[in-house]
Amino acid sequence: MSSPRIASFGPFRLRMAERILESGGHSVKIGSRALDILMALVDHAPKLVSKRELIARVWGQSVVEEGAVRFSVAALRKVLSGGDESSTTYVATVRGRGFVLASPVTWAATEADAGTRSRTGSGHLPGKPLLMIGREDAVGEIVHSLKANRFVSIVGAGGIGKTTVALAVAHELAAEFEGHVHFVDLAAIEDSRLVAPTLASRLGVTVVSDEAIPPILAFLRDQHVFLVLDSCEHVVDAAAALAESIFRDAPRVHILATSREALRAEGEQVNHLPSLKSPPEGAGSLTAGDALGFSAVRLFVELVVNSGYPFALNDDDAAVIAQICRRLDGIALALELAACRVGVYGIQGTASLLDKQFRLWRGRRTSLPRHQTLSATLDWSYRLLSATEQLILRRLAVFVGGFSLEAALAVVVEGLDPAEVTETLAALVEKSLVTLDDRTAMRYRLLDTTRDYVWRKLAESGETRAVARRHCEYMIRACEGLDTTLWMAPQPENALFFASNIYNLRAALDWCFSDQGDTDFGVRLTAASASLFFQMNLLPECADWSGRASQFLDATYKGTRREAELQACLALAVMDTKGNRASARGALFRALEVAEGLHDAPIQLMILFHGLFRWQVRSGDFRGFEQLTRRADAVAKDIDDPFGAATAHAAAAISAFFVGDKRKVPELSRMALAEPLHSSKFNAAFGHWNACGVNIVFPRTLALLGYPAQAAMTANETVQEAVALDRPVTLCYVLMSVIILYLENGDLTSAQAALERLLSCAAGHGLLTYSRAAVGCQGWIDVLRGELLRGIDLLQKALVSLHEDGYELYRPDLSRVLGEALLESGQWERACLVVDEAIAWCETRARTHETLDLQRVKAQILIERPPHEMREGEARLLSALDAAKQQGLPAVELRVGIHLAKLWRSQGRARKAIDLLRSICDRFADGSETQDIRAAAHLLDDLRSDLSSWPS
Repeated sequence: MSSPRIASFGPFRLRMAERILESGGHSVKIGSRALDILMALVDHAPKLVSKRELIARVWGQSVVEEGAVRFSVAALRKVLSGGDESSTTYVATVRGRGFVLASPVTWAATEADAGTRSRTGSGHLPGKPLLMIGREDAVGEIVHSLKANRFVSIVGAGGIGKTTVALAVAHELAAEFEGHVHFVDLAAIEDSRLVAPTLASRLGVTVVSDEAIPPILAFLRDQHVFLVLDSCEHVVDAAAALAESIFRDAPRVHILATSREALRAEGEQVNHLPSLKSPPEGAGSLTAGDALGFSAVRLFVELVVNSGYPFALNDDDAAVIAQICRRLDGIALALELAACRVGVYGIQGTASLLDKQFRLWRGRRTSLPRHQTLSATLDWSYRLLSATEQLILRRLAVFVGGFSLEAALAVVVEGLDPAEVTETLAALVEKSLVTLDDRTAMRYRLLDTTRDYVWRKLAESGETRAVARRHCEYMIRACEGLDTTLWMAPQPENALFFASNIYNLRAALDWCFSDQGDTDFGVRLTAASASLFFQMNLLPECADWSGRASQFLDATYKGTRREAELQACLALAVMDTKGNRASARGALFRALEVAEGLHDAPIQLMILFHGLFRWQVRSGDFRGFEQLTRRADAVAKDIDDPFGAATAHAAAAISAFFVGDKRKVPELSRMALAEPLHSSKFNAAFGHWNACGVNIVFPRTLALLGYPAQAAMTANETVQEAVALDRPVTLCYVLMSVIILYLENGDLTSAQAALERLLSCAAGHGLLTYSRAAVGCQGWIDVLRGELLRGIDLLQKALVSLHEDGYELYRPDLSRVLGEALLESGQWERACLVVDEAIAWCETRARTHETLDLQRVKAQILIERPPHEMREGEARLLSALDAAKQQGLPAVELRVGIHLAKLWRSQGRARKAIDLLRSICDRFADGSETQDIRAAAHLLDDLRSDLSSWPS
């Protein structure tokens, strides 16, 4: 297709090839130099031509004085005005920069095209968007609104897809206007005086004076026309005046405008175009199907494919693409720029480069200059702001995520009038540079892409440290004002504040402990917020911030309630995420010392029971457990609240299970569970932990006492209660215990289901100790399924991990299973070494019933390994059986009895074996079903068969 050769502007037509200027069908007399200048201006319209460019184009290499340029331009103006200086000025001077043709130019390839255009004013509409995803509802809403109201503005951030939606709407309505749809791109216009003339040119309306609106209105008054005014933000006043006049005086004309702020014109209906939907943060493990349910992901994938990269979304890439879409705020232009790089860097590489290179990546060559890079798009918006708007927007960059008006005033107002800040913030919302996140709570935020841009502007201004400091001061005042504490019941408004400000809180803490920050501020902010992190289950962060702050504690905090709280938060969070580290134990003792100095019984009780008591349980070392229980009971008596008694009863039940008479556990458990879980004063989470702690030992006790069916039912109920609490640590603690119970019963289905839930919960919340302990449970399951080698490997790894984490509560159980697996695989010596070590470990740590089970396995090894040591093996079994009877543990008796009966059977003492097994089995409730009960029943059948086959 040949390039356009005829330029039309105002009443003139310029035949470029023939160098002929016409007006009203007649040639216009014009000098050669003036014509050269006119052709240069027409070629560049509507852009400015600098004096240097004009000289190079018209005079070439000749040396030209500035006066000669002014003289030639004046001559041109005289020709175009017809000698009437009061008529329209077609050549405007921009002082210090150059000249511009102050009239819209229309190009045509032939004379027929040019003539038709000026006679009919037929519509002009770019092609329908080739790719539009996630905007179908918006297009439908705008079409409906246009039909009902005639005048709609699509408002949104730069690059969000306003033009794409406008074009889709225009094509949707084109038939209803019989093709009379006029798309007017105002982006290239720098002078707002050219807005109306540009529309006149598009309509084919001749304008012969400075006032272009009247002839436009005269032309449109009876026309059924659809006008699309694209990119109005930089000429918003002129665009608003034009649109308002047309809306009022041309009742059959429909207007669709796009802008980064509303025109605020009479009749305007504003449609705010949101970002495309991205998967929310914390959405969990996304499948490809899940991810494609979000429009931002669908668009990104389509853009990647259209870029020529052979790509199909899979589950592995889904989470990374979700991250990219969130990071780019679902902005269509940003997604396009990133998608174009996937063929070069891959999905993961593109995601990793977003912070470093993204703002400079270039898009399609056919895009407008302001859409070539994201920086160019934001530059366009930023340059349109006043100096005050730029200053306030820069300072707002310190906020990460949402912020309130109160927060903005506290951080931004330095050197400004608060009323001015309030008004400017509203203006920035209107210009789509600040988003109103929550209209009810009046919370705002900057899109991440905008924030990154203005953060660089803030750094360039040299204000970063001062603004970050004010941001931190505000967060300290806000958090200290909440007066939250780990021990007391959290208030709903505190949880709401934390959820709304978590990103700002993290940013402030990051700054405090950075090289440019203030560690005193860091201690204050951590002390005021650590309990919030703990209560909201963000334990890895609680451990991290508390650990950092504890290094900078000074005399201001020593011996205060804040120090006790900080040390306790540190200890509890470290225990659950990193294990029973020495640092956590030291922090607990320091917190208890401070609480005792403050004579604060509630804090003492919480540290004793929920800190040191849990430490002792997790360590697996029960020496001194009874003394700790008595100490907690004494402190509980000093608390004037039912919660104190509830905690004391829970401690008594748990202590009875681990170091006392297990036959007392059911009664003590029922007493503890009858106590109220909630208190008007204390954090209900600790009350639930009391109940869960009891519910953990209660079913395991029932199993040991010979009530496996009741034990399984109680365990299932405990899991459901823990799930309902929505506290990951409590759920993991419960699941570990019930998995052991399921495995003891031989219920592999329930054990595997609970294990998968445990692994998911622990991984999702950074609870490393539970993740590592769960490896041992999987090994146990593998052994029971006959996969001995894999099970042995996992059990060995888990035991090493448990020792490293100080989480050795389940060490005896896993060691016993490992010993049995090694024995079954023929590794007698290794089995003997593992079991001997475990017995020695248990005997020095007050582990009672576990020692009996380990002695049983030791006896089995002695009996089966060559040379067989039957006598010593039998002696160990008889000793373990007697101890189990004394402790009232039928489940342990049964496991020991099965191996003793097998030994006696091999020795021809079937009658004695039958009597032993029957005496034990009769003590189990009817209908009880475990792997040991089934094994005993089969063995009894075999023994009876042996007796019946013997000669009488």
